[in-house]
Amino acid sequence: MFSAPQIIEQPVADARYRAVDASALAFVQVDRTGLIQDWNPAAEQLFGWRRDEVVGRPLADTIIPAALRSAHNAGFARRVADGDGPGMSHRFELPAVHRDGSELSISMTMNTLGPDGFCAFISDQTEWHQARQELQRSNQLITAILQHTTAVISAKDLDGRYLFVNGEYERVFQVAAADMVGRGEEDVLPAAVAAGSRAHDIDVAGNGAARTVLEELPFGDDIRQYVVTRVPLTDPDGSVYGVCTIAIDDTDRRRSEAALGASEERFRNTVNNAPGMLYQFRIEPDGTYGFSFVSAACRDLYGVEAEQITHSGVDIMDFIAPEDRKSYQAAVHRSMQTLEPWEWQGGILRRDGQRRWLYGVSRPHREPGGATVWDGMLLDRTREHAARCDLEDLARRLATISFTTAADDLTDPIAELVDPAGHDELARIWAVARSGEAADAELTAAGPDGGRLWIRLRPRTEDDRLVVDGTGFPMEERP
Repeated sequence: MFSAPQIIEQPVADARYRAVDASALAFVQVDRTGLIQDWNPAAEQLFGWRRDEVVGRPLADTIIPAALRSAHNAGFARRVADGDGPGMSHRFELPAVHRDGSELSISMTMNTLGPDGFCAFISDQTEWHQARQELQRSNQLITAILQHTTAVISAKDLDGRYLFVNGEYERVFQVAAADMVGRGEEDVLPAAVAAGSRAHDIDVAGNGAARTVLEELPFGDDIRQYVVTRVPLTDPDGSVYGVCTIAIDDTDRRRSEAALGASEERFRNTVNNAPGMLYQFRIEPDGTYGFSFVSAACRDLYGVEAEQITHSGVDIMDFIAPEDRKSYQAAVHRSMQTLEPWEWQGGILRRDGQRRWLYGVSRPHREPGGATVWDGMLLDRTREHAARCDLEDLARRLATISFTTAADDLTDPIAELVDPAGHDELARIWAVARSGEAADAELTAAGPDGGRLWIRLRPRTEDDRLVVDGTGFPMEERP
């Protein structure tokens, strides 16, 4: 019934088709017009089309991206016209497209089938292509960093010969990277410096651990300081084959730090030797207050250390003499409201029982967050205050007229002792005294004998009321 050739060829053909269907490579066969004739299961999985959907469909419309179809069709037409004989194989890589529109990268090996067209085995290279692109991007990024960083970077083998130097190394040492490969540090550095560097390399390579040291490099008359980190270079099996060196010029920062330290030292000396306590006082929007800075002179004024005031919660308000707290608080409140300079003088009682008389002055400003901040100085005026009190006491004892009256008492106790022509001037100095300021005037005494009279008015607080102490001195006529 069957001839011998038929019995032999059919099993061969069946085996070939089974092999194609079982292949992990996508198999595509097209005729000489570019229409798909065969499509194995691997092709279905790769491109998302079933065999019955693509047989008879143009290959270009099925797997070639739209932007490349014209070029594909032109190339296919040339291949048909060239007439490659059977067995001619061509391998190439090209972009492709999945049924869902996603892009693929494929590797295709195409063979000519003569009048039956062409067949191709196709493998998916998308992940490999993406990995290669990522690797290229990583290499480009690393190269850009190495060549544009301000760090001096180099790599040497275990014999101390350069494998690589970056752009900053070229700039600093005025060499070409290509010329440095295979050379040693002794070719660019003084022998002693190169020897020290080589010792560090050997230590890092031997221990297999990174190390950071400070090294000094001479450049003419200048000595530059570098923070140098050495890292062992290892093969995949962990064996060390070299050392990478990263050196950062730290000279300017260290010099600036030293200059800043010297400047801060001068500032501290100036502040702590000033004739008074320098301070910064602040009141927050919520009403909390405190000193953010006080100089060392607080020890002499208050008998406490600066840290106790700024960090330990010691409240200077507790030191103010009870009779002077009201005037202190009023002066602070007025300055905070008007942002006018704060000025106050009054007494304090130290923990050791000493009484001091202080004079304070400062200028406030408002911070963006709403806090009011005063920068100023407190001076010890205890001696001057004592001398002034002694003088006032002496004046009262020597005065022929001496009195004390409430500031709000409109009665003028000495009006009858002053000539009516001087009553306007007397009224003026009384108004000054009743406002809280000292006042003096030279007036003509009443009576037929006349004569000159010196009037002194000094306001003070007594039992939360303003009172005025007055004294009068007759003045001898000058010849």
